[in-house]
Amino acid sequence: MTVLALPREALVAADLQRQSAHWLSAAVTFEDAEEFASAQAWASVEAQTGLPLRRQLGAAVRELVALGREAHALATAARTDGSRLPAAARAVQVFRRRYTQVETTLEFFGDAVNSRTSAGLRATLRLLDSLAVQGMAPVLVPAGIPVPPVLCYVDKGLGASILRAGIRLWHPGTVNPVAAIKVVRHNLYRPTSLFHETGHQVAHLTLWTGSVRDAIAGVLVGEPGLARMWEPWASEIAADVFAFLSTGYASVAALYDVVGDARTILRWPLGDPHPVGWLRTRLGCALCRAAGWGAGPWDGLEDAMLAAHPASSADPSVADLLARSVEYLPALAGACLRAPVPALGGRPMASALDPGRVSPAALDALERSAGAGAWTSPHWRRAEGIRLVALAGLREAEDPDHAPAWIERARAWMSSAPPAGG
Repeated sequence: MTVLALPREALVAADLQRQSAHWLSAAVTFEDAEEFASAQAWASVEAQTGLPLRRQLGAAVRELVALGREAHALATAARTDGSRLPAAARAVQVFRRRYTQVETTLEFFGDAVNSRTSAGLRATLRLLDSLAVQGMAPVLVPAGIPVPPVLCYVDKGLGASILRAGIRLWHPGTVNPVAAIKVVRHNLYRPTSLFHETGHQVAHLTLWTGSVRDAIAGVLVGEPGLARMWEPWASEIAADVFAFLSTGYASVAALYDVVGDARTILRWPLGDPHPVGWLRTRLGCALCRAAGWGAGPWDGLEDAMLAAHPASSADPSVADLLARSVEYLPALAGACLRAPVPALGGRPMASALDPGRVSPAALDALERSAGAGAWTSPHWRRAEGIRLVALAGLREAEDPDHAPAWIERARAWMSSAPPAGG
C-alpha cells in the first residue's frame, strides 16, 4: 500500500470520493421510471412497446449504478492507498461520462412517454402506435421481418421524425428496442406523416432505399446533373412513396402544408436529404396520376402551388434544375412505384400496399359502407383505421368549406379511441 504523503494527492482522493458520491446518488434516482414520466403515462404505452423499452432502460441504469459504486469504492480506497489514485481518477471520469449518456437516453424516452399528458392525448397516441404497426405489417410480415413496436410522442415543430428501432442509442451497447416517432402538434389529427416515418423504418429493414435510388438513376440516366441532385434524395422519396401508398392524396396535401413556406419551398440547401419542396410536392401529385387515378384534387393543389411559387422565383442556379426536372416527374413517379423491394423477392412496394385501396373512389366506397359508424365503431377503427386517416385527410384537403368539420371529426375519433382490444 502506498500512503498518501502529499497533501495534494490527499485532496484529490477526497474530492474523487465526493464526486463519485454525488454522481452515484443522482444515478440511483434513475431506478425509478417515474423520475422521467408519470405512472399514468407509462401505463398508456402498450405492453409490447413499454416492456422491452423499460427492460432496456433498466439494464442501462443497473450497469450505470454498478459502475458508480465501483468508482466510489476505488475513490474511497485511494484516500488511504495512493497506488489506487490513478485508477480511481479514471473510473470517476468514465462514470461521469456514462452518467450523461444514460441520462440523455432516459430523458429522451421519458419526455416521449410523458407527452401523453391527458386522457384524449393518451388515446390518440396509443391509436397512432397501433396504426404505425399495422402500416408496416403488410410489408414486413411477408418478408419474414419482425414488426418493431412503436412509441409515438407529440412535440413542437413542422415535421415529424423517427428514431429507428435497432439503432445504437446514446448509451454504449444499448440498441433502441422501439421505433420512436415524433408527431408534430399541427398534424396530430392528420397523421399521414406517421407513415412517412414508418416508411423510413420499412425501407431500412427491406433494403428498399437502394432500389428507389437505382430507379431514379435509371430515369435520369441521360441527365447526369439532375441525377446528382435527385439520387441523394432517395431515402426521403422512398418514405414519401410509402406514405402515399398508405394514405393516398392526404399525404400529398399534408406534405405541402409542411414544405409550402414561401421562404424555403424553392431552396436547395447543400446536403439536405429532402427534395426541394416544390419538386417534392409535384412528385406527390405525379404519384396520384401514376397510380391511375386520373384527374383529381391534386391538380388543383399543383396549380395553386405553381401560381403562388413559380419556378422563376427560385435562385437561377436552382430554377434551371427545377424546370429540367419537370418533364421527368411522371417517369420518376412510375419508377418509384415499381422499384423492387429486395426483401419481397423483387416485387414492388405496391404489391403489398395497393394504392387502389386509398384512391378517392375506394375511400368514397369505404365512407358509404361504414356510414356514420366509421367514426364511432371500434370495429371500423380496428379494421380500417389507416384508411379512415386517409379518408379524413382527403375530405379536409378537397373541401375547404368543410375542412374545419373534418378536422374536428378526426380529432374526436382519434382522441376517444379505447385501449387496444377495447
